[in-house]
Amino acid sequence: MVHRFLVRSEWLLGWLVLVPAIAIAAIVTAAQIAAAIQNSPFANQWLRDNANAVANLAINVESRGDTAAFNGSCCYGVLQMNTSNIAAFTNLTPEQYRRASLQDQVNAWSELTVQALQAKAPRTLAGMSSFDGRPVDDHLVLACVQLGIGNCQRMLNAGRCAAFADSNGTTICSMADRINGTGASTGSGTGSGGSTGGTGSTGGGSQPVEISATCIRDASGACVPISEALRNGFLRGSGVKMETLRFAIQGLTFAITLLIIGWMSLGLWQEYAAGRIVKAELLIASKGLGVIAIAVLIAMSLT
Repeated sequence: MVHRFLVRSEWLLGWLVLVPAIAIAAIVTAAQIAAAIQNSPFANQWLRDNANAVANLAINVESRGDTAAFNGSCCYGVLQMNTSNIAAFTNLTPEQYRRASLQDQVNAWSELTVQALQAKAPRTLAGMSSFDGRPVDDHLVLACVQLGIGNCQRMLNAGRCAAFADSNGTTICSMADRINGTGASTGSGTGSGGSTGGTGSTGGGSQPVEISATCIRDASGACVPISEALRNGFLRGSGVKMETLRFAIQGLTFAITLLIIGWMSLGLWQEYAAGRIVKAELLIASKGLGVIAIAVLIAMSLT
């Protein structure tokens, strides 16, 4: 009898842990992203013709298809729009944007990208037959816009793909390779971020950083301790302090534990009252529940 109650409690706890994860998860497929481009009222014919390339950009480069993705510094969503563009093209905060539907995210990105495609850099690149020894195709033009038209212009001015690379080492040409499937596909969820603020960047737009063993040195030269930088980044991305979230999770964990223990205790007492278990079994099971409660409290105090 006691074993049966323990098995039932493990099953219930598994579902209690799994349900929040299901609610938060927002992973979409390449086909869904391409369909969202086709259905967007802001997409032009060029974007619709290249809907599959946009889907590859999202899956292979930016977010692995996670609409709630945040790269830790500047960019959010399935196509990693930066904070300034989210403010300019939506009525949402960055946190609200990453919780928005796939279609809403694609609509905002499409409106921004259609405008960016009218800039000099992508139009110049699109008019070239080759660049730096490689054919110019729609994947390269898409990467030009995604990594920032200002950065794309720097590349064009220099005549070399390597004239610009973001803090992850991604050049416009290497991003194009990842979009068309010939480059290494990371899909790390960190976004294309780290660009040097290219005008109209749809992805990253943050300044490059230098990371050492003790601090993260930003573009102004200030050395921010890594622990503080992590806390600040988490606050910007989630809207809450790490300590506050940890306290809330601990409280929820303890409350769930108490509910499970209470449920099991009631069941054990009913079994005892019905004569299906003896007093010794009741005491042993009760002690086991007490040990579980103490173990949870100790674990919470150590985190």
